[in-house]
Amino acid sequence: MHPIVFSFGSFEVHTWGVMFALAFLLGTALAMLEAGRRGLDPNLILDLALYTSVAAIVGARLLFVLLEWPYYSGNPISVLWIREGGLSLHGGLLGGVLVGLWFAGHQRIPKGRLADIVAPSVAIGTMVARFGCFFEGCCYGTLTEGWWGTLTRYAPGLRHPAQLYEAALDLVLFLFLWFWRKRVRVPGQLFLLYIGLYSVIRFGVEFFREVPHLYGWLTVAQLASLVIAALAFVWYHWLGARTSRLDVE
Repeated sequence: MHPIVFSFGSFEVHTWGVMFALAFLLGTALAMLEAGRRGLDPNLILDLALYTSVAAIVGARLLFVLLEWPYYSGNPISVLWIREGGLSLHGGLLGGVLVGLWFAGHQRIPKGRLADIVAPSVAIGTMVARFGCFFEGCCYGTLTEGWWGTLTRYAPGLRHPAQLYEAALDLVLFLFLWFWRKRVRVPGQLFLLYIGLYSVIRFGVEFFREVPHLYGWLTVAQLASLVIAALAFVWYHWLGARTSRLDVE
């Protein structure tokens, strides 16, 4: 755990912020490369990245605050302290998707086409951001006696490095999307694959996270992941079936 890269007096640069910036730069560069391959102006991706990065942070923070409202209602000023963590990836995805839909409509770009362009970039960006979580110490795992256990400043004892578990799986997801992107038949299907498969990853990693449970073993994130994965896979198959029917007609 290494939450601060360097400090100068009271000014501190947090590792989480640095990793988020790297995730933004890497994801944007890959999306611009893919946009060029698909015949879309890469500069549009740069504009989209600026909008969605803000929307993702706002959405991620708002959903996290809502889920932890009993704490933040008694300490409202802490809502602004995002440099110490406290972001919901589901909220970030929702914020980014909403702004992405608006941007596609504003620029008259087919929504499915734009979504597929950015899908691998979101996966690799999530991987890099999870390293930021690891160095910050947030999103920590449950207690473990294994040699791979790590310390966090937020809870005692050796913990499962759940952040690294997810980062490794996010890398696998990125590689799959990157090599599969040329085989997708219907615009929008690659992004739906990302949404569905990431939700499966998050569902599994939650077993190693120390978070409140809703119903026995089920957490809020697991419940959300189940719903989102089901919708994404159903939508994916519906798009494919719809296109097949149109081809036959």
